[in-house]
Amino acid sequence: MDVRVVLVEPKYDGNIGHVARVMKNFGVKELFLVRPRSELGEVAIARAMHALDLLENAVIVNTLEEAIEDVEAAIATTAVLASTPARNPMMPWEVREAFSDYEKIAVVFGPEDRGLRTWEVELCDATLHIPTSEEYRSMNLSHSVAVVLYELKKMEYVPERYGRAATKREKEVLVKSLDDLMKALNFDSTRRENVCTTFRRFLARARCTDKEIKALLWIFEKAKRRVLGVKRRN
Repeated sequence: MDVRVVLVEPKYDGNIGHVARVMKNFGVKELFLVRPRSELGEVAIARAMHALDLLENAVIVNTLEEAIEDVEAAIATTAVLASTPARNPMMPWEVREAFSDYEKIAVVFGPEDRGLRTWEVELCDATLHIPTSEEYRSMNLSHSVAVVLYELKKMEYVPERYGRAATKREKEVLVKSLDDLMKALNFDSTRRENVCTTFRRFLARARCTDKEIKALLWIFEKAKRRVLGVKRRN
């Protein structure tokens, strides 16, 4: 998934430089500036460090519409954890999961002194909120960019796991095995259904490998055969 960073009316060129540096850290190359209120001067260049190329290639536009017109989805950031008329804010990791199949998205950040206006948020497809302390919710612009890009891009830098990711079918086989074990233990249907639902949610979060699923499947099947064997002897 390619990510474009869009800064709406950034006030300080130093912050723009810091954002460019953060983008470089996470391999994000597209920076769009909507009506910047500061020139990209010496401070921005100094703060950008080895990300000078991102500043040089930054696209400056007059409207937010221009900055997001060619992406598949645009996500507005907000410091306020409250519903907009169109949607509820998502956490950064929820955005990654919801838009993982998209080829290009834009993340839109508001000015340092006010954030995005309501109508600017409504131009976007989703709203993103970074959970922070109630004592001081507002984050520095570049820090916000860093948190969001970390969550969106971190899966690209995870070391290869031992075994491939388990498929939905393999997980369902495991759930069926658990259900059979509970039948053998005389669990009622309501209890089995509740346990299986909880177990499915656990598997969805756990990102199990095929080898881990096979290990659990072996345990469930072994336990089921032991229970049924005892029943036959009795």
